[in-house]
Amino acid sequence: MAPTAAGARVPLAVTVFVAVVSSMLLAPAAADLDGDRDALMAMRSGLQDPDDALYTWTPELNTCDWSYVTCDGQANRVTEIKIGHKNLSGPLPPELGKMDQLKKLWISWTNIQGTIPEELGDLENLKSLHLHNNTLSGQIPASLGKLKSLEQLHLQQNRLTGPIPSELAGLPDQMSVDLSSNDLCGPIPTHGPFNNIHPPNGLADNPRLGGNC
Repeated sequence: MAPTAAGARVPLAVTVFVAVVSSMLLAPAAADLDGDRDALMAMRSGLQDPDDALYTWTPELNTCDWSYVTCDGQANRVTEIKIGHKNLSGPLPPELGKMDQLKKLWISWTNIQGTIPEELGDLENLKSLHLHNNTLSGQIPASLGKLKSLEQLHLQQNRLTGPIPSELAGLPDQMSVDLSSNDLCGPIPTHGPFNNIHPPNGLADNPRLGGNC
């Protein structure tokens, strides 16, 4: 017996439904990965890279195949950026603050310049922020006090100025903080990680720290 018209329509309706639902579920993940790519491309476009260390950072490659980038295998989102001892100079872009799955941002022993973007305070999943041994200047953003998942904050060996934001005293007590070898000034917070700052010399070589700004 030939199938009825209604019976023929049911599989088609189910197929269409599954296709629509699947596209709805996959679209946000793809859009988020596109956002990660856009942020990293903004970073690369603003950096001087004479040795072409970031040559794999091109739109033609999947972001998860880029050098110095690690992704979550299931969600396909960028979770780590780790760059060290490379001849890079230039600023960090505010777009990095949109990488909401980022857990480690480690860019050290390069020559990145400019200020630390306030938008990094939006990285609620960030556990490690290592920007040490660069030439960053300006003040430490108070927005970093929002990073309640943070375990390591290492900003030593830069040219940072101004006071330590009081908001940083609200960070986890046992986290590692190193702000040494900058030009910080003003009072030293006495709460949170500053109760027992680790490493012990984490505030050393800031001659004006504890005095007036």
